[in-house]
Amino acid sequence: MKILIVSSSFFPKIDGSTRCVYDHARKLSQRGHDVYLTTRGIKDTPRFENFEGIKVIRSAFAYRRTSMIRRFTLILEQMITIMMLQRRLKFEVIHVHGYTAGLSALPTKIRYRVPLVITTHGTELLWPRRLRWKSSAEVKLTLFFEKLVLNLSDVIVVQSPGVYNYMLKIYGNNIWRKVRPIHTGVDHIKFSPMVSSTQNQILFVGALSEIKGVSKLIKSFARVHQEVPDSKLLLVGLGPNKPFYERLVSSLNLDGSVQFLGNITDDQVLRNLYRDSDIVVLPSLVGGPVSCTILEGLSSGRAVISTNVPGGIPDVLSDGVGVLLPSADENQLAESMIRLLKDREYLHSIQMKARQAVEQRYTLESMIEKLEGLYSSMGN
Repeated sequence: MKILIVSSSFFPKIDGSTRCVYDHARKLSQRGHDVYLTTRGIKDTPRFENFEGIKVIRSAFAYRRTSMIRRFTLILEQMITIMMLQRRLKFEVIHVHGYTAGLSALPTKIRYRVPLVITTHGTELLWPRRLRWKSSAEVKLTLFFEKLVLNLSDVIVVQSPGVYNYMLKIYGNNIWRKVRPIHTGVDHIKFSPMVSSTQNQILFVGALSEIKGVSKLIKSFARVHQEVPDSKLLLVGLGPNKPFYERLVSSLNLDGSVQFLGNITDDQVLRNLYRDSDIVVLPSLVGGPVSCTILEGLSSGRAVISTNVPGGIPDVLSDGVGVLLPSADENQLAESMIRLLKDREYLHSIQMKARQAVEQRYTLESMIEKLEGLYSSMGN
């Protein structure tokens, strides 16, 4: 099939959405499909390239952390690009990741009647008000456009029952007929368990942001370090709050025990970090779909700790697959990490169930097979 994937996130930008989009596009290409991907431009990155079999077309604009005018300029440019590509290449399906991508693809879906599938990656409407980046007016405008995209799409992919529930609550029950449950998949061959060469290492992978609970994690680790003096916390990712977190680490006398590793673009390096860690922690304060970090940690046979927020995380970390905290409470988070580090039998039992859950329910291969079946049914 000839498939167009549209996403605001792709390499060299690194975040959970990028990794999900990359795995989606890469695996489809490997299975013989003709895959194109349009995304936003990034400075010093080629606008056109073949990236591991994916034909990537980047816009001339980037909208992240910029004015509303430039955001709409990007969307308009993407609309024109997608229309031109469809007219020339005649895609059999367009699969968008996120609402901005969906808005960019709507004119092509309407004009050429090409089937449009959307996978969402969360919404700021789930965030606590104190953490929202947008003004109340922007949030209302966001809700309008998100509803528009969902109502005009042909299929809405939801990754778990929890995602389905919050989407109906936010966007209304009228979208339920379009919903198709397809789990997020992880490359369980790439992220496989290996014998660790270290002990008492804790890993965080994600944006260095308060919505991910980074302050709470660092403060919790201060107590862990008192109980387990040789413990280490590795933080993989970037964010504008990094200087604040570095000062927090110094104020807690954790220099040398907490390391900021920045973005990791090499999968082999990331695999080794998972392998050499006992625990993967994502104390998120906001709900959304299942995090790729959580699935990669589980697939690597690591004990994963996260929080009971609306969406996919509670659906995955249940029945002993991981440790699901009621909230990102610093004391509970510290106690959970200390128990796992001190009780190796308990740690190994959690790690074993983690890998088993991925093999049974969350492989990338099974996700792609379901998507291929969905695409084929839409073409008939």
